[in-house]
Amino acid sequence: MKKIIGINPVTEVLKSDKNIEKLEIYKKIKKETIKNILNLASKKNIKVFYNDKRSENSQGVVAIISDFDYYVDLNAFLEKVLRKEKSKIVILDQVQDPRNFGAIIRSAECFGVDGIIIQDRNSVKVTETVVKSSTGAIEHMDIVKVTNISDTIDKLKKYGYMVYGAEANGECYYYEEKYPNKVCLVLGSEGNGMRKKVREHCDKIVKIHLNGKINSLNVSVAGGILLAEMSK
Repeated sequence: MKKIIGINPVTEVLKSDKNIEKLEIYKKIKKETIKNILNLASKKNIKVFYNDKRSENSQGVVAIISDFDYYVDLNAFLEKVLRKEKSKIVILDQVQDPRNFGAIIRSAECFGVDGIIIQDRNSVKVTETVVKSSTGAIEHMDIVKVTNISDTIDKLKKYGYMVYGAEANGECYYYEEKYPNKVCLVLGSEGNGMRKKVREHCDKIVKIHLNGKINSLNVSVAGGILLAEMSK
């Protein structure tokens, strides 16, 4: 069993079709704060247990679910998105930090991304921290695991997607581009960026104009900036 912690993540998982075993609620939390959660739990006949201790960073609310089953098969995902006239996809090349992954999911959902593709090895997976960091956005986002990122990029290009990689030494600034209806954004790992082979498979590499002395951005912050421009 796995834990979903925090008011927003628990609210969203209650709205989903996930198999929720029970809710654990800190007994001193104000009932008005969790009124919506209690109503949703009641409608689904989910057991609620009140505890004397509050779990760390949980805001006093914890949902116990059977598993973190958020993954979607690539072919099933493509069958759904290829019907759309406009589509945005994010690919993460070996992003390791669960908080970054959660924050990217949150930005992706806010800016209308259809799904996030990750590699099935050497990448962060969906964990309790990822779910909490996404503040519930993961309940509305397809996460696709693939074996080979470069091969997946080539497949997306065959289906009409323009693939943009993001790096500090990109060939043009992100705001200079006129993005097409079908676009894919590739973000590299926190320490090393995109791998060379992945970079070579992208159509174009874009960069963000920076004025500070520290010439780098957190990957989740960079992703949010780029997705905001792509969603215009």
